Amino acid sequence: MPRLGTMDRRSLLRLAGGLSLAGALGACSSPKGDRPLPKTPQVTQTPAPEQRVQNVSKIDGVIISKYLRGEPAPWVVLFPPGYSRGARIPVLLTLHGTGGDQGTPWILRWPETSAQLQAEGLPAFACVGIKGGDRWWHPRADGTDSAALVTDEFATVLRGLGLDMSRPAVYGYSMGGVGALYLGAMLGRHRVSSVVAASTPFIPSFAESQGAYDTQTDFNQHNIRSLWPRLQGLPVRIDIGDRDPFLSMNRDFIPTAQPAPEFHINPGGHDAEYWGRMALDQLRFVARHF
Repeated sequence: MPRLGTMDRRSLLRLAGGLSLAGALGACSSPKGDRPLPKTPQVTQTPAPEQRVQNVSKIDGVIISKYLRGEPAPWVVLFPPGYSRGARIPVLLTLHGTGGDQGTPWILRWPETSAQLQAEGLPAFACVGIKGGDRWWHPRADGTDSAALVTDEFATVLRGLGLDMSRPAVYGYSMGGVGALYLGAMLGRHRVSSVVAASTPFIPSFAESQGAYDTQTDFNQHNIRSLWPRLQGLPVRIDIGDRDPFLSMNRDFIPTAQPAPEFHINPGGHDAEYWGRMALDQLRFVARHF
């Protein structure tokens, strides 16, 4: 199997303001280690002034995250054409793969794809990204929890911008696809509108996880094959390229997965060209389920 940590570009949670959950995932409530942690989400800077980039409005900023042990977590919000800060529109949360960052909305070619969605009369929504590090978007043994970064701290920022966080959609590629499915499974259909996962490794065992999970117990609790039944009633789309190293994992798992997702195998590899080319159809799927 290809190395999971180098493939691509760089227990329950609480999502404040509408995504209320009944507990805390694993280690997220009590990070380990001796580094002092902020008691509340902190922002190293106020959000930067709104900018116009390729005909869309952009706002960005940085969170000093208690869930990343004080590490900076840069974020970005891109609005659809004609919308800006204060617009009460839903949100697509995007999660990056290993080596990635907050720039996933750009991989999805947001200025072009959002304009096309608007031309087709589909519902408007914001596309947002945050850098969570190579932590596989779940609670880890070192006390970090990039999933809680998204559902707690980043959600607070997004609500503060006036966005509708009652039922966001979640997208991820590669490691981020694992994270998107994980969040969908943990939050459920009443708190998430849809999930899209591209080029996702459906890791079959802890022995094959290559650092994605810390222990067998971690794998048992957080792997998306085991959590899949929790996606019942939630619209899920899975995409994989016909030259992707994870194709065999997808072909092994998805045809028998219940509930059954929408599943697409298309020409392409495990790279930004493929993710960008698939983005418009995936974003149509997201828009139709808001």
